[in-house]
Amino acid sequence: MSDAPVSAGRPALSVIIPCLNDARLLDRCLRSLGAQSVAPAEVIVVDNGSTDDSADVARRHGARVVDEPRRGITWATKTGFDAAGGDVLMRIDADVELDPDYLERVRDIWRRAEASPGRRVVGVTGSARFEIPGPAGDIASSLYLGAYFRSVGSTLGHYPLFGTNYSIRADWWAEVRDSVDLSDTYVHEDMQLSFAVRADETVWLQKDLVVSMDDRALHGIRQVAVRFHRGFYTVLRNWRKHPPHRRLAQRGLLGTRLREVLAP
Repeated sequence: MSDAPVSAGRPALSVIIPCLNDARLLDRCLRSLGAQSVAPAEVIVVDNGSTDDSADVARRHGARVVDEPRRGITWATKTGFDAAGGDVLMRIDADVELDPDYLERVRDIWRRAEASPGRRVVGVTGSARFEIPGPAGDIASSLYLGAYFRSVGSTLGHYPLFGTNYSIRADWWAEVRDSVDLSDTYVHEDMQLSFAVRADETVWLQKDLVVSMDDRALHGIRQVAVRFHRGFYTVLRNWRKHPPHRRLAQRGLLGTRLREVLAP
């Protein structure tokens, strides 16, 4: 296990974007990446079998296109991580839009995370706001993501990675990649990866690192129900290998201590 810093002060950021038939939103996402105050080391768009012009859009913006014919965001994410060469591997979705200082803030957060006492920080995760006008957008985002961070965090003993807005150490990915089963495309890849965080490691949640996110995840009761079902499925699948009582005990987080770690 490596304890070396992710870099000598300026981590090289590789941005990985899985994409399937998302040309319009991908164009917007890449425009926001091109307007960053700090440029990434590379942008990788993993084309997961698109039949639209997603790959052409990516190339027009200077991104490297990597093909992954096996359908599923789990496969696309794994392929993107394996193809990346940066110190920090950033995973965002094609339907997000980033503030101009987003990458600069991510870099600075990693500096602080590296200097923080306690468990080794192997991932940094932020939040998102659904693109719903007015207070309804704030309420929907708060309820959706609040439920995710609190419920999944309670089973992990630390905050989970949030798939739309997270980054991990490249050396950590190299350590755990063979133990993380991403062949089951029904699991939520961010939750599956979160279960690979070991007892002496943790995930840093930066609540004010927010991306703007398309609201299609909330389109229809069935869509929401499927997302929640996949979440429960992912947790139950991992409980076979990581029973919650054993995982929390290993982290010294049974009882009131867990509430302190996951405080709002």
